[in-house]
Amino acid sequence: MLKRTKYTLLFVDDEVMIRRIATAVLKPYFSEIYEAKDGEEGLDLYHRVKPDIIICDIEMPKMNGLELCRHIRKEDKQTPIIINTAYTTTTYLLEAVKLNLINYLQKPIKEEELFEALRLSFEHIELQHPSVVKISKTDSFDMLNHTLVKENKIIPLTESQHKLLFLLIKNQGRIVSYEEIEQFIWFDKVMSSDALRSLVRDVRKIVGKRAIENISKYGYRIHLDG
Repeated sequence: MLKRTKYTLLFVDDEVMIRRIATAVLKPYFSEIYEAKDGEEGLDLYHRVKPDIIICDIEMPKMNGLELCRHIRKEDKQTPIIINTAYTTTTYLLEAVKLNLINYLQKPIKEEELFEALRLSFEHIELQHPSVVKISKTDSFDMLNHTLVKENKIIPLTESQHKLLFLLIKNQGRIVSYEEIEQFIWFDKVMSSDALRSLVRDVRKIVGKRAIENISKYGYRIHLDG
């Protein structure tokens, strides 16, 4: 049985009915499902919402599913991706292996196969990113519930503050660019330099100045000391 999670899903398919059916079936297991009708829209949504899991078709207009996966894998090696297609050629299968995909499902998709692929995706996320991450010896962040615990007390965060912590921790070990931060936090607005500096300053006051490093002219990186 598939468990209910607080993960987000990006579902990319050019067929409206398939998207509707998939959303209805999978809605109970995700906190949010984002839909895209082609690869270009899918890539734009990926950058804006940073989904936990991606399911995409291969044959789509503008940008096919494999091209979408190649773009994502250039910067993101971890997010689980499930490919679905009506084709099972050796070329597609080999490409799927190269792109480190969770699974390659043939249409029409069987529910049990889809749920098994999602179960593997959940396990992959939990192995790569524990739900509770230690920021320091006294501070920890619950990635699923977006809760910061400091010295055994829950610290209230604004939506922008928990989004910044979530994004930095999810991408620990690398620099998160200003553009990524803008797309994730201010995706429907324009981010000013002052607004970003103010947000980082406020989060540093909570987790410690040394936890978040500024890489001049590029972005920020988090240092976990748990």
